[in-house]
Amino acid sequence: MNKELFKKLFRIIIRASMVTVLTIVLFCSIIIKVYFLKINLNDIQYKVKHAVSNYEKDDNLLFKNIQRRLGNDLIIRVYDSQEKATYKFNNFKYEDNYISDEKISKVLDPYIETVLGGSSIKDVIKLYGIKGDCMLIGEPINEDNDVVRAIFIIKSTSDVTNWLIVFYIVIIISMTLVLISIIVSIYIFIKREFKPIEDMTDATILMSKGDFSIRVEANQNNVIGELVRKFNYLADNLEKSEEESKMLDQMRKDYVANVSHELKTPVTSIRAIAEILNDDELKDSIDKNKYYSMILRESIRLEVLIKDMLELSRLQSGNIAFEKSYVSVNDIINEVIEKFEIMADDLDIDFITPKNLDNIPSIYTNYNRIVQILIILLDNAFKFTASGGVVCLEVSSKTEYLEISVIDSGIGIDKEDIPFIFDRFYKADKSHNSNGTGIGLSIAYEIIKHLNENIYIESEIGRGSKFTFTIHYM
Repeated sequence: MNKELFKKLFRIIIRASMVTVLTIVLFCSIIIKVYFLKINLNDIQYKVKHAVSNYEKDDNLLFKNIQRRLGNDLIIRVYDSQEKATYKFNNFKYEDNYISDEKISKVLDPYIETVLGGSSIKDVIKLYGIKGDCMLIGEPINEDNDVVRAIFIIKSTSDVTNWLIVFYIVIIISMTLVLISIIVSIYIFIKREFKPIEDMTDATILMSKGDFSIRVEANQNNVIGELVRKFNYLADNLEKSEEESKMLDQMRKDYVANVSHELKTPVTSIRAIAEILNDDELKDSIDKNKYYSMILRESIRLEVLIKDMLELSRLQSGNIAFEKSYVSVNDIINEVIEKFEIMADDLDIDFITPKNLDNIPSIYTNYNRIVQILIILLDNAFKFTASGGVVCLEVSSKTEYLEISVIDSGIGIDKEDIPFIFDRFYKADKSHNSNGTGIGLSIAYEIIKHLNENIYIESEIGRGSKFTFTIHYM
């Protein structure tokens, strides 16, 4: 992943994390402050109520008990039923100065009537001249079940504040550690999760230079993992396309070389013979006829080669369509047998043909093209079978299709050559001197492919070959 993009994303996540942590700290501090104040108010109120209930008739014991329970850093005021202060205790200092009675009275005035009415009060107040909050507790003092006085306690929240400061420090340290751990975890997570993107960036640079072999590793089952898998799939296709392009380029070069070679042979022969005849060196008419026959044979060979090349070119272009109809298998086989019986006798090769084909159903195909395939396969079989050998034509009926096989006892094909046997100009014996154009099997393969059928090869060096192709009934 781009370093600038990584830094930007990392900064955004850090800022979001810091804002989240600070928000949590602020929210918790407010909640905790209110909670602590509430606890302290309840505690002070409980202690004042307890003191009042036990010492309501003895003021000295009452005030001493309150001071013992709450400390001396407080303000005590007692008002009678006429709302006049009957007792004042002020040990509450701010910057070494005691808070004036006037300021204290101003704060307590709104609560006196309520407490003298028999209600308890507790509140958090602001005392003029003091920073921070103060806790106010008001309790009625009863005599014979009648409220005769009201006592007010004002105490600083400094104890609470001190506890809160300690708590805040602990919270800040804890949240800082949490934030650091979050940042480290996020950094590691981003580096791990986005590493495939960085690897893909590097890979695309290499791919732009023509190297399609690189792959990116990713084990995530998420969007990034899916992206990496799609990237590797693209790289596989590009590598395959490059290999196919190189192979096609090599095939083009080989094709040109093979065509040049195949054309050169008859052209050279024709030219050499024509030069001899042109020099008028031959006086014997028999010799002249011999050379004329050679010219005719080589020109026919040249014509066949050009015709086969044009045929293969049309088939491979995909612009040719075969008309299909129901045809008799018996008619096809008989026509082919008639063409090769004489050749078999001349070459002293045992030609074994199928019998009793009348029961085989008609096949839905192109009659002439099936005959053409069989001629190519049989011609190939006779060509590579020595005198005294065997060429066999077999027909096997399956449930949905027909299998026709051409089997010979010839020289066979090496396993390494079988995958390429249908390539144009490919010759398993690696010799360019054998008869034929070298593209007959390519034509047969293209015809079979256009008919949506299949062809298979079984062969072993020294034991012959078996070519089998299918023809569906429908």
